[in-house]
Amino acid sequence: MPEMTMIWNAILTVAGGSLVWWIRGVSVKIDEIERTVYEAKTEMAREYASKKDLRLSMDDLGRRFDKIEEKIDTVLIKIKVSD
Repeated sequence: MPEMTMIWNAILTVAGGSLVWWIRGVSVKIDEIERTVYEAKTEMAREYASKKDLRLSMDDLGRRFDKIEEKIDTVLIKIKVSD
């Protein structure tokens, strides 16, 4: 009977150790993924325009289109008047 207890203890030790080893591996992988996500967020924040910058650029683009539209209107009015 003592041999059976030792075998059972060995099996439980191997199973418990394997479980702890697996949990540690999963934890390390989770840490790596979190680090990668953090780096990606930092990289995106550095390379992409903020909403404020984008709004300023869009407003500037809108003003330029307004100027072009005014010039086209002026040209069309002159053409109509001369006809």
